[in-house]
Amino acid sequence: MPPSRPAESDRNFESKARNRPRTYPYFKYLPHEVEDEAERQRNLDTILEQLYIAVESSDFIPGAVHWTTELERWLNLKFDLTKEQGTKLAKLYYELALAPGIDPAVAEISSSTFMQLTK
Repeated sequence: MPPSRPAESDRNFESKARNRPRTYPYFKYLPHEVEDEAERQRNLDTILEQLYIAVESSDFIPGAVHWTTELERWLNLKFDLTKEQGTKLAKLYYELALAPGIDPAVAEISSSTFMQLTK
């Protein structure tokens, strides 16, 4: 079966999320179908919602750490955040990394995530 072309909504989202297109079309060469952009965004929304709840309730370990790990896994699958989402998350993780009195493990994970979001 020939690789499928990205849906129109996927191309529209990519133009909002990236300054320039990816040089390697990851999804095109996978041996299986990938979920559509709407499903990816629903998954991201769940991660962000749970992360917000964990941070608001000061549940850093295990709450925010768990949802940060889920976010990093989502990003490692080569899914893209919108510029607005990336900016807000970078600000959040910057503040968490430098927050006084926060657990050193949480600060380390926050700074690592901040670096991943800003590269």
